Amino acid sequence: MTVEGLVTIPSDVRDTLDLRPGDLVAFEQIDGSIRMLKGIEAERPSFDDRLARARALANPLPLGMTTDEYMSWIREPVPPYDA
Repeated sequence: MTVEGLVTIPSDVRDTLDLRPGDLVAFEQIDGSIRMLKGIEAERPSFDDRLARARALANPLPLGMTTDEYMSWIREPVPPYDA
């Protein structure tokens, strides 16, 4: 894998899956394994699916803290603006 996160798919795998430059592929994790999908199976999940996944992975706010309070808490202090 390159520093940019690019991976080379070996030629035997490309041949087996009949992959061509420009083909759509995706990777999904299932029970600790990774599966590569090609073609129509690899289309981007719906917004609702992506939102549900993001919510499942998100940490809840600390008890009693509003979103605005949390955002202020995690942000670094903003230095004064010198015009």
